[in-house]
Amino acid sequence: MLRTTVDTIPANVPYLFADPVIVEQWQEKLSSVGGFRIGINWRGREGIGTFRQRDLPLQQFASIAELPGVRLIRLQKAAGKEELANVGARLKLVDLGDDVDEAHGTFIDTAAIMMNLDLVISSDTAVAHLAGALGVPVWVALTFVPDWRWLLDRSDSPWYPTMRLFRQKGPGDWVGAFEEMQAALRILVSKPA
Repeated sequence: MLRTTVDTIPANVPYLFADPVIVEQWQEKLSSVGGFRIGINWRGREGIGTFRQRDLPLQQFASIAELPGVRLIRLQKAAGKEELANVGARLKLVDLGDDVDEAHGTFIDTAAIMMNLDLVISSDTAVAHLAGALGVPVWVALTFVPDWRWLLDRSDSPWYPTMRLFRQKGPGDWVGAFEEMQAALRILVSKPA
């Protein structure tokens, strides 16, 4: 109806902006977290059926956490917290606490935190869209049959130029997607600043 094609999708980012005062507050709070800082989100809101298929087991981030100089920072809210007790310590996951986004409103702190990270890695959730809209580097792990917005057979997103897509090679194959991510991250982290 609007005669939009994949080539003409508006992709001017950022089109959302974090509050500079809150960005600065989080910069100070994160100042003790050195290394290549990656914010991670492994689950979307509670749901059933295909919504659950997009969720990542937190354990999948182990291959990324073992890379020298990488620090994982929890962006995950609510769902998925039960995995923290079993896996979070092994990943040396930086936990910013449960009060993120409580005082300022939904995604306000999360956006400010993202502005202080080197990368965001997420499953197909609102966190991935927020990072893309902010224009921060974001990698999204996608199921074998993803939501229509991610199209097929491509590793980029026409909506978000700072986004890279990592797809399952077969149903349920998160291992393959994370092996590809780990290899890409090795290259990214080894580049001189």
